[in-house]
Amino acid sequence: MEPMLALLVDCCRPRLSDAELAKIGERLAVADGARFALLARRHRVEGLAWRTVQRIGVVPLGLGKLGEDARHIAADGLVMAVESARVHRTFAAASIPHLFLKGQTLGVLAWDNPMLKRQLDIDLLVPGSAIGRSAALLAGLGYVQQVPEPSVDPSDWHRSRKESMWRSDDGILLDLHSRVADHSAILPTVTATVPARMVKVAGGVELPTLPERLLLPYLAVHGFSSAWFRLKWLADFAALVSRTAPAELARAAEQAPRLGAGRTLAAALVLSNRVMGTPLPAELEHDSGSRTLVKLALAALNDPREPTERAFGTLGIHRSQLLMVPGSHFFMSEAVRQLGALLTH
Repeated sequence: MEPMLALLVDCCRPRLSDAELAKIGERLAVADGARFALLARRHRVEGLAWRTVQRIGVVPLGLGKLGEDARHIAADGLVMAVESARVHRTFAAASIPHLFLKGQTLGVLAWDNPMLKRQLDIDLLVPGSAIGRSAALLAGLGYVQQVPEPSVDPSDWHRSRKESMWRSDDGILLDLHSRVADHSAILPTVTATVPARMVKVAGGVELPTLPERLLLPYLAVHGFSSAWFRLKWLADFAALVSRTAPAELARAAEQAPRLGAGRTLAAALVLSNRVMGTPLPAELEHDSGSRTLVKLALAALNDPREPTERAFGTLGIHRSQLLMVPGSHFFMSEAVRQLGALLTH
């Protein structure tokens, strides 16, 4: 891991002690601020990194712009909170079960701050049977379907895809989800109808999100679906792990395969331990497939480029998706799904 990325990782670790902050400060004093800031933007952890820099009080040359980024992220977060509240009220009034995934609810649960991380869109999970009604509600709120194109019936689209993408008349993006994973066998019972946890995000706004028992498995699946190529996702996962009792972590890892998360949670706990220093449950079971998943994630994290910026850059992501659940049946069905998505892209 290059020095500036290693420093960025340390700035994003949860629960930093005064001694750890002092050691990071020594490295910040001689850091390449411009490179540090570039990597923070690549991994979308500008707010997290700036929070640690502020706590230490050492701002290397070239890093000042990161503070401006963090302020813009917080301001944009207020806009997203207001819009999320508007969407929530509309769906609640229509009695459509819905959950907000990641975003500001996760910011509160992981960091006690909904405005730390850049939120590019709103992720809204609804039942598959409610896609038509949900699309009509979004249209009434001023949203236009972007993917697929507006002429495509969203209910037809969602029969084979987990999400459609919408844009409001003032430019806010919303991903409408009918399931949480691309493959229908992954976390099939994690639906919009599970008992929600209400999270206060800003100004009295409360939003429904996944209950505690499902959040770590969902984040593990989400991370490995993209081979964890952004530090932002791993930092959130590690922050939640650091807030979870060891016995609860062990129980979650044991139950994850039965939920349909495959080997992803065990592998994510190993990855978080190696990169972020979070604890591992005793006797955590992880097979060769889990170890391969960790290697793919480390390679993606360490590459300073976006996956789409290099030839075959998304190959690691596709390999990661193939290995999320043990067994040849899943491997083959996931390969067929990927091929179908490629042919219809």
